[in-house]
Amino acid sequence: MDQIDKSTLVNQLTSLSPKKILVIGDLMLDQYIWGSVQRISPEGPIPVLNVDREEFRLGGAANVAVNINCLDCVALPVGIVGKDHSGEKLLNIFEQHHISTEGIIISENFHTIVKQRAITDQQQLLRIDYEFQVENDAAIQKEIWKKTEELLNTVDCVVISDYAKGVLKKDLIAYIIRKAKERKIPIICDPGKGVDLAWYKGITAIKPNRFETEQATGIRLKDEESILTAANTLKKACGAEFVTISLDKDGILFFKNIKDYSFMESKVPEVYDVTGAGDMMISTVAVLLANKVTPLYSTYVANIAAGLETSHLGVVPIPWSEIMTQIVEDGFNKKIIKISDLISLLQRHNHSSLIFTNGYFDNISAGHLRFLLEINKIPGKLVVALNSDACIKRQKGSFPLLKELDRARLLASIENVHHIIIFEEDDASAIITQLSPDVVVKGAEFKGQDIPEMEAINKVGAKIEYIPHFSW
Repeated sequence: MDQIDKSTLVNQLTSLSPKKILVIGDLMLDQYIWGSVQRISPEGPIPVLNVDREEFRLGGAANVAVNINCLDCVALPVGIVGKDHSGEKLLNIFEQHHISTEGIIISENFHTIVKQRAITDQQQLLRIDYEFQVENDAAIQKEIWKKTEELLNTVDCVVISDYAKGVLKKDLIAYIIRKAKERKIPIICDPGKGVDLAWYKGITAIKPNRFETEQATGIRLKDEESILTAANTLKKACGAEFVTISLDKDGILFFKNIKDYSFMESKVPEVYDVTGAGDMMISTVAVLLANKVTPLYSTYVANIAAGLETSHLGVVPIPWSEIMTQIVEDGFNKKIIKISDLISLLQRHNHSSLIFTNGYFDNISAGHLRFLLEINKIPGKLVVALNSDACIKRQKGSFPLLKELDRARLLASIENVHHIIIFEEDDASAIITQLSPDVVVKGAEFKGQDIPEMEAINKVGAKIEYIPHFSW
């Protein structure tokens, strides 16, 4: 993401102020039933879950509200719950988070939407949905309109969290968009499955996932061209200022027009559960747009937040502290790369001269730093190959003082180091052969000595440069 200036972004994020954000949509309660499976039922070929505990969390539009609250803004949810035990539980969780419930309607003619998940060993065994549509009850619709009108004049942003359960009717959506535009506040929409995109005409931003985009546009998202075509179709259909499309493992597309877009790679450290990633995405975008952060920067941060969400099991609000840590480390993490990924990156983009050096870089000293800074005098992008802990143990008889990832992170903090590869082999010949660098750099003390990689250097036709007298 060359368009993202990290220092500017961090400055913006540290100067955010608490904004009021209206969240209207389908409120849900998520129930997690945790246990262990030790046998198969004698009644049928199904596992028997021995329940250890159960936990309730907010889902749907309610999850968006609690995410916004966790991001230090004031969430004002509007929706409906049943006059039942689940509705009471949902309202209690809101109160525990100090989230206002003044916009929530409690109806005897509605049953609170509940999604039950049976989980063992960090995996879902089964999900049971209790779903109920909001019927065309005139009294309920009147109450929803009333709550919306009362709160719309007090907020800095609006989120439409549409799960197509009936809370959001066409005329209500049109009214919300019109009033938001009159007040010049952003309005972001997570569209309902099967809902006509024309319902969202005039929206600031719309955030479908891959499946929803395919369903809405009739275009199969199979490559970059088809994704951009679908995004353009979406934008025209709803008149949005910009579109974001969640592409699961392929990251996020930010799209303003056919000439102004960005594919943002996934920031997921390790995927446990994709539940709630979309809610986290739209919550983060809303908070940042309310604070007048640009759409591009808002989407970039939201992509990171959504990735962090998938590293948790079930819906978990992600605080700013976790997001900020990931943003700061992201630049470093992008530098530390696998050889296969680096080759792919080099093939996709034209690059200037490629410079290569390798070493232990254990007990990193001022000498190491001076060596790397001296390399900066050679034009090109510097790749550093770092011997793994196991390799150093094999060659020196003991493990290094610093673990390989710590050594890599220290190297990544040096501006002119573009990429770091951790390798297991005794020398870097295989990497040099694969990368085919233009220049290989060694310390001057190696001049006149047998260099293990010399055959590979000659094979790829690289020039060898010796940096004067810097100790390794």
